[in-house]
Amino acid sequence: MDPKPLGQQHNGETSDVDAVVIGAGIGGLYAVRRLAADGLNVIGFDSATDVGGVWLHNGYPGARVDIEAYYYCFFDPEIYGEWQWSQRFPPQSELLAYLRHYAEHYGLRRYFSFNTRVEELHWQPEAKRWRVRTNTGSTVYARHVVLATGQLSKGRDLPFEGVEDFAGQWLETSQWPTEPVDLTGKRVAVIGTGSSGAQVIAAIAEQVESLHVFQRTPNYVVPSQNAPMDQDRYRQYSQNLGDLWDQVMRTGPAYLAPTTDVPASSMDPEQQRQRMEDQWNFGGLAMTFTFPDQRTDWKTADLVSDFVRAKIRDAIDDPALADVLEPRDYPIGTRRLVVCNGYYEAFNRDNVNLVNLRKESITRVTPQGIQTDEGFYEVDVIISALGFDAFSGAMDAIDIRNADGRRPTEDWARGPQAHLGLMVHGFPNMYVLTGPGSPSVLVNFNVHNVFHVDYVADLISYMSSHDYDAVQPTAEAQQRWHIETQRAADGLLRKEVKNYMVHVNDDGSRVFIPYAGGWSTYVDIVNRVAAEGYPGFAFSEVGTSTYRAVDHEDTVVPL
Repeated sequence: MDPKPLGQQHNGETSDVDAVVIGAGIGGLYAVRRLAADGLNVIGFDSATDVGGVWLHNGYPGARVDIEAYYYCFFDPEIYGEWQWSQRFPPQSELLAYLRHYAEHYGLRRYFSFNTRVEELHWQPEAKRWRVRTNTGSTVYARHVVLATGQLSKGRDLPFEGVEDFAGQWLETSQWPTEPVDLTGKRVAVIGTGSSGAQVIAAIAEQVESLHVFQRTPNYVVPSQNAPMDQDRYRQYSQNLGDLWDQVMRTGPAYLAPTTDVPASSMDPEQQRQRMEDQWNFGGLAMTFTFPDQRTDWKTADLVSDFVRAKIRDAIDDPALADVLEPRDYPIGTRRLVVCNGYYEAFNRDNVNLVNLRKESITRVTPQGIQTDEGFYEVDVIISALGFDAFSGAMDAIDIRNADGRRPTEDWARGPQAHLGLMVHGFPNMYVLTGPGSPSVLVNFNVHNVFHVDYVADLISYMSSHDYDAVQPTAEAQQRWHIETQRAADGLLRKEVKNYMVHVNDDGSRVFIPYAGGWSTYVDIVNRVAAEGYPGFAFSEVGTSTYRAVDHEDTVVPL
């Protein structure tokens, strides 16, 4: 699988390539491998120093995956059994080592330009190519562009005055330094208590002199119940990878989880309690799947929530502190469940202090620390763990323009839209892996990325065999899919609770951004679209400037 030459340099510009892949994480690595294996001339870009994506950038203490490694990996017969995981839920260092091993095994680094940030993607309608410009001054013209930039990759900036004045060490969980960070004996502040914040808090509490945790919204934090990898089970999976993949593709979350079809209302109290205890003891995200009706029924959601709240109270010595750490204004599963061992126990330490941002507000950051309207917290280190600018953040970081000079997110004022969660109308040959309108953040990203890449590669192959050189969804198909995604989210409690998956319009209407109908249902739908010749997509033939839509009736669309 040797890479094709990238073409001759002309005045600092590189001639055409078939495809550009942006991002060297899970999706980007697989995209480069698959497209190159199909014979395409492909080049990848990443602003980082090496492969790894979020598992390179999120190197903060305690970083760990919340899906078992049996499924959070490539289902690749050359890699699966040969790579040895040490734990059910591996730490960041092991995940990064795995992705580097994958890149090394298939020689993928040679396709990438690292330390290279894509600054512009401009569609050239006459040539039907994307002009790709980078911060290094190079320009590539690509027929296809794969955005493997991730939906949870662009960190949120701190919205406080004086951030630039802080004289101490400033750290972000989403862009953790690659060199070692020694926090021993330091006075530390952590702002944010989502997944990243909880994990870093639990990891550093014992080593720092003092730790001030700034919490606005308490989260449900559950233990992973991590353990060494079951090597016999792993070996059996490696010997039957095809069957395992088929099983995973028939699940709701894109991995084998301890789910049940029996609603809580069909169980007596003792059965309910045993079911919840079993899920708790399994660990990870299992509490999300305790009962099938907990996503839509407030009574069932409260049942599971009360169970977890009791576990939280049991872990915290001070009842008054437990009152602040215990989530009470939303049920479990309506925001991303946080998986972390030892989080609540950290607050039993004398050197850990909780700052309740519902009672006091940060007014500014000073050279010495953080000022609130109730007091001052002098610190040596501030760690920002405010999460991500989800769905649109990574796209907005690139100047993406279509033939009309519009950016894709300009039309997202009432919520992000992408047909099948993969392509945006008006932006031909641009593929957004795990984008809005796909199951995305609701399922296993690793499986999702592989499925999307294969779908894109098959679509490109279909185009080649039919003498097409450009494709995009029609506006009507994109709108129909948007309606379908909202129908799939009807009745979800999560849609009624403030969280990053819900876009709230000025008129109060709500848009649920991912597709919530389940992984297997989504796979069946998009596979059927391919089998039927891609209805809802418009293709342009080589040498023409018009697009012919494939639908119930063929329509020529002058785009």
